[in-house]
Amino acid sequence: MWVADMEFATPKVITDALKERIEHPIFGYTAAPLTLVSAVTDYCANRHNWTIDANCLYWVPGVLPALTAACQVVAKKGTRAEENEIIVFPPVYHPLLEIPEKLGQTRVDVPMIYSNGQWSLNFELLEASITNKTVAILLSSPHNPMGVMFTAEELYQLASLCTERKIVLISDEIHCDLILHDDKKHIPTALAAAEHHHSVITIMSPSKTFNVAGANCSFAHITDPCLLKKFQHECHYTVPLVPTLSYTVAEAAYANGWQWHSELIDYLRANHDYLHAAINDIDGLSMDRIDATYLAWIDTRHLTKNLKLDDTNAFFTHAGVGLSPGSQFGDSNYQRLNFACSRKQLEEGVDRIRQAIAKR
Repeated sequence: MWVADMEFATPKVITDALKERIEHPIFGYTAAPLTLVSAVTDYCANRHNWTIDANCLYWVPGVLPALTAACQVVAKKGTRAEENEIIVFPPVYHPLLEIPEKLGQTRVDVPMIYSNGQWSLNFELLEASITNKTVAILLSSPHNPMGVMFTAEELYQLASLCTERKIVLISDEIHCDLILHDDKKHIPTALAAAEHHHSVITIMSPSKTFNVAGANCSFAHITDPCLLKKFQHECHYTVPLVPTLSYTVAEAAYANGWQWHSELIDYLRANHDYLHAAINDIDGLSMDRIDATYLAWIDTRHLTKNLKLDDTNAFFTHAGVGLSPGSQFGDSNYQRLNFACSRKQLEEGVDRIRQAIAKR
């Protein structure tokens, strides 16, 4: 129950589209079809009230290659890699912690604040952490693993700060269509801070929303012409082309997958509510309600202390439940659980956790 994809079948509209495309016997080099571009611009407008320019799109085979390329292009010309600082907000999706370091850049941590059951950005520490070596801020929005949806005010403050300090805000919005509340809507960072959109690189994908992570099709939206040209140049020859069939998957998802998506959100919401009640009923564990994603962030501090555990993640693994250790994201006091599965599987996982604790 750790890796962030779902135990649900891919939407039939996608598999049908793949079958139809396979009937066409040529699978050579493929550019994004104009019908896909139209589907994406319609999606941004209809789902997020965000009007985008198709000329600002660049297609990449996955969010992680896009994030890596973005971190490369923001580096200051003529500097060594380690002289470029990139700010992250742990606990956070671990590749965001790892990518700057793998590129030889300097990662600067600005930990999220937890207060009264809510996680939020520490703007005071953020401003103090920006130096003349800072080149970018890496943002996960909605935030993985805590399921936080940032407000328009927070996103505006981030983007305006980036404009002011001449740095780039790289916004990973892969979970943007997994909102668990009818009364809440994802706000694209570049929309919330419209007058500062030139400081933002937005990266989106249908992969989490429609359970097609293996299809490897994502897009970056970059309005600054110079930044877009650098991004294209960075990807050229170093990042593979998007596979032909992956474009088919993305188009079918964005154009026709929304009825399936509606049913998915209903199921995830019910699973979330069950899990929230069940985890908080187990001695030593607690879980806050989340706004987005299908990833529960479970506080195990009391359990670790009460049972004198050296390795809480290993304890759960031995009980037959594979979770993501919080240390992977920057906070060993938590475990991450993927609840995008059948209720039966979820109940089995919770039961194994409960029994293991009772028998300890």
